[in-house]
Formats: sequence, structure tokens, C-alpha cells
Amino acid sequence: MASKLLRFMSLLLTFSTTVFAQSSTPGAASPALYNFGPITDYDKALPSSTDVLRFRRGERYNDSNSAQTELGEGSDAIHLRSGETHFKRDLLPFGESNEVVVGTVTVGQAFLSNDKRRIYSEFKVEVKEVIKTSGSAYLRVGDSIDIERIGGRIKLPSGKILVRGNMPDSMPEIGGRYVFFLKFDPHTDDYPLVTGYQLNGTQVYRLDDMNYEDSNWRDLNHALRPETESEDQFLQHVRNEASTANKGGN
Repeated sequence: MASKLLRFMSLLLTFSTTVFAQSSTPGAASPALYNFGPITDYDKALPSSTDVLRFRRGERYNDSNSAQTELGEGSDAIHLRSGETHFKRDLLPFGESNEVVVGTVTVGQAFLSNDKRRIYSEFKVEVKEVIKTSGSAYLRVGDSIDIERIGGRIKLPSGKILVRGNMPDSMPEIGGRYVFFLKFDPHTDDYPLVTGYQLNGTQVYRLDDMNYEDSNWRDLNHALRPETESEDQFLQHVRNEASTANKGGN
């Protein structure tokens, strides 16, 4: 058991270095890799009771398990939740998404939930194309929006890094281009991430595993699964599906 843990830690350190050293330039030859999310110093990740939106966002991620202690030096360095047995997702979840956009991630930061028991990450995305938009969250090209996903990394004062998240769900990379399927939350004025696809100029990669069988990785140091369509083909496919979904909703 100890040898497996040491191997896992070694893979984690190697993987973290690789992810943040790689280029995010569109068309890069290297495949997109699973990403644990941004690393944020503990003091910058603390919840706020004076910032209304930050408080509401942090409250959403509170842990309902009252026996769970606050994250700190005594916490396990790594805790990733596995996907539910035999889970399956829709490849293009228009029905679950208020907004579907093509965008570039400009900033990313991890935060603690208000009860300090969980970590979530927030990313600013510059909208480059709007494929679907609806309701009060009406989006336009050039808008900057906040998207969120549970998980991320927080660096404690000792230097210890806490990693949290869901194993089937990779985090977006800062500088990366994506098709994002989003669910607007008017209470927090942000967009929890349903799923996404990374665009590398020619190749498209799934940000998330779509079913339990595809999520059975031997280790976390793996490339994201590629789509068989090129970027241009995939984007046209998504636009066509959005048009069909819109007609079906009328």
C-alpha cells in the first residue's frame, strides 16, 4: 500500500509539472492532459463574509457532512472522488445547459467553501462565440464570465498542497480554448460547468470522461480523450445540434 502511495505521489508531482509547463498555444503538438486546476495560497482562498457574491458562491460548496473537519495541515494531501458506478453522460448536454460558448480561459483561482471543508475553482472566460444563450443570462461575444467547478489545489502556509476534485472531471487550463456547456445560476451570477471540450487548433479533447468504462484510468497522468472530428468539424457539429435543439424547444 505504501509503495502504491509513493508511486501515486511521484506521478502527481511529475504530472503537475508537466501540465503547467506545457504550452496552451492553439495547434500545439502535445495532447491535452488531465488538469487538477489552479494552485492558490491558503490566505487568498479563504471565504469572505463581506463580498456578497463570494459568500454565496462559497456557500454553494459547503459540505453537508457535519463530521467533516476543516481542510488544513492534518488533511490528506490528495482526495479525489471517483465517478459513480456505471455513470453515463450526454456528449452534448444542451438540455442541461443554459449557455454554450466558445471561450478562452484568462484567469483561474481556487477557493475554500464557506465551511472550509471543500475546494472549488473559478475561471474567467472571455466569450469568443455564442452557440446557445437563454433567459436573463443572455451572452454576447466579448463578454467576460465566471465559470466554476468543484475541486482545485490550495497551498498551505507549510507548503503542503491539498488536491481535491472528481476523478472523471478535468479542470480547464489558463490560456486554453474551449467549448463550454454551462448552467447559469442567477443567485451567484456565475456559470457552473456542465462539461467542456478543449480546442487545440486541429484536435478536440473531452474535458471529462463520459462514462464509467472510459474513466477507468490506471493513473492520473493521462491525456484527455480525443474526438474523432477535427476542430472545424466538431464546432460545426455542435452548431448544428444547437440549431436542432432550439427548433425542438419551440
